[in-house]
Amino acid sequence: MEQTQIASAVVFSAIGVATNVPDESHPSLAASFSSFATATSGAELQRSCIEPPATVIEITGVNTKHARATAKFTEPDIVKACHEGYVNQGGYASPEECIRQTKADLLGDAIRAEANCGKGTIKLGQMSFKMPVENNCASGGIFAAPAFTMLCPKYRGKVVNE
Repeated sequence: MEQTQIASAVVFSAIGVATNVPDESHPSLAASFSSFATATSGAELQRSCIEPPATVIEITGVNTKHARATAKFTEPDIVKACHEGYVNQGGYASPEECIRQTKADLLGDAIRAEANCGKGTIKLGQMSFKMPVENNCASGGIFAAPAFTMLCPKYRGKVVNE
């Protein structure tokens, strides 16, 4: 309860709303604000080894059968990726060329993930996974595992094969 109050207070403060209503009277509202606070903590989704990660802008339904996250490619995501090695993976001559082309291709595009935390499944972009996944790029499990863990942090099963 204390954590929910803190998360709600942070969000209310961030959007300039003052309230004296106890969180217990609006549990779904508090949960929504808690999810919003989680989404603003720098989380990322990635769907491919040849694309940079995208910044999570929304998380809903954490630890449910309809846990969802949406991420969008932002200019800072693209600039960072092009200066940290993505330039080599994309075959670009320079970080500047990487930034220019990647912005044209991806800026504003969204990645969506939806997990069923009870069944241990996730759909990330167009790919579907059942936990546990292989932790490699070829299978996509290297991206599915962190997305699933973000959406289903209380999952008790094995997420990644060793």
